[in-house]
Amino acid sequence: MAAELAFANLADVKPFKTEWRIQVKIVHTWTQYTQYTGETVEMILADTSGTLIHATIKKQQMNKLQRFITSGEWRIIEKFTLAKSTGKYRATKHGFKMSMMQKTVISRTPPLSDDIYLDLANFQDVLDEGGLNENILIDVLGQVVSFNEMKTHDVNNKITKKLDLELRDTNDERLKCTLWGRFAEAMWNACQNAGTERVIALLRLAKINSFKGERSVSNAFDMSLLEINATYPAVLEFVANLPPDAMPLAIQEAKPKHGNQLMKKKEYYDRFPRKTISGLFCFSEIGKCNIIVTIMKIDTDYSWYFFCCLKCHKTAYKIPKVENEIAKKGKKEMFWCPTCKEDTPKVVPRYLLNVGVMDSTGDTNFLIFDKNAQEIIGVSAEDLLEGNWDEIQDPTNLPQPIKDLVGKTFQFLVTVGKENINETDDTYKVSTVWLGNDFDNLDTIEDSDQPTDQHNDLSIDQEALALTYSSETTDANGPTSSTPSSKRSIDDCSVDCEGQSSTTKKACIPSILGDIEKEEIEVGKK
Repeated sequence: MAAELAFANLADVKPFKTEWRIQVKIVHTWTQYTQYTGETVEMILADTSGTLIHATIKKQQMNKLQRFITSGEWRIIEKFTLAKSTGKYRATKHGFKMSMMQKTVISRTPPLSDDIYLDLANFQDVLDEGGLNENILIDVLGQVVSFNEMKTHDVNNKITKKLDLELRDTNDERLKCTLWGRFAEAMWNACQNAGTERVIALLRLAKINSFKGERSVSNAFDMSLLEINATYPAVLEFVANLPPDAMPLAIQEAKPKHGNQLMKKKEYYDRFPRKTISGLFCFSEIGKCNIIVTIMKIDTDYSWYFFCCLKCHKTAYKIPKVENEIAKKGKKEMFWCPTCKEDTPKVVPRYLLNVGVMDSTGDTNFLIFDKNAQEIIGVSAEDLLEGNWDEIQDPTNLPQPIKDLVGKTFQFLVTVGKENINETDDTYKVSTVWLGNDFDNLDTIEDSDQPTDQHNDLSIDQEALALTYSSETTDANGPTSSTPSSKRSIDDCSVDCEGQSSTTKKACIPSILGDIEKEEIEVGKK
């Protein structure tokens, strides 16, 4: 009988062989997905000497080994491979990273220590540009002394919450910290409910960031582990050594956007002419224009959202459930991506709003994409769905925040495409939405020489809608409008195109449909 291998220290394991045997504590685990390796189980392991190492269980070994993986428990692991630890998110200081293989054996063993094996970084070492390696993740322990308002950002094509805060250590050194996603939500709730109590944050596997010479830390995706007001001996010792001042939590109010930023956006908008809807119909070249319109209906012939593949950013379609299939706990819904030509669970719902809009000169249709739609609605499509990703059955059953858009007035920067000029498509795409408070001070509309009441442009209520379109049928979603070509009367085009003497603009020829419609009306009256 072969002699049992002795346990090796983690500091001694190297890639020259696979016949290693170690006794370790599983300090932290998380699931990871990449397009190259698929789904994997990641672990941070520690031995009794306090050495930490990053280990991976690949998809092929999950069925065999995943049942042995529980955070906080000790295990004996035999036979594994080692490779050089590289990249920008190295989970430990160890020079190598472990990977389980087909002949790996994991077995249970009694606990050897209750230690959580922290590798805490000194704040001064983090702040020093010549200090810690930014590519190696660290453990950070600090008291939260201030936090900003919660914000949302588009990260990897997904709306994600962000919270900026400031930590201090026992020497009263300050370190800025940014938390994303569920980490931000957990910290926000803790700070809101803290009252006069201290909030102590333990962030394991934190990423060091550097911007304009200033260093800070943040969570490293889902790799990190955040514990708030933990009761570990190391945390209690830290609290006992904090300065005796009773420093209350301070909420940092959001600073107003710098005037230069608003000015730049205003200057960008001013590069394009201001038009009315009737002037929009007279465009003879591809371009963009500013326009102030009121949303009069949501077009429920179309879905208000679609599923976007996170790999190619194109539309993906939900794969129907197999009849009588037994639902498995934790099984993700699958989608078919025609562009990638593969099934994928990695999708996110995005807005695609088709709306009917109007001003005092006419009405038309706008298409508002995800980012702009979220700006005017105030909440992401994913939050509105609340986890229900089933196909729409009743298109008229719209979420209330979308219904609330009807009757509201916005300024848009719209794109006039070739299809709009050729009248093959009567829907104009919204490029940007302006939510500034000064759009009523814009220059005079360029495409009309007639005096216009700006108040009517900016505040059109349902009564005005009814008066303007009293001859049209209205419903809960607004009036049923005709196509843009039918709105191009002789008077509209003659007014909107008057003064367009530029050689780059073609004369707007009145549609013969206008004459035909007038003649039909007169005949009807007789």
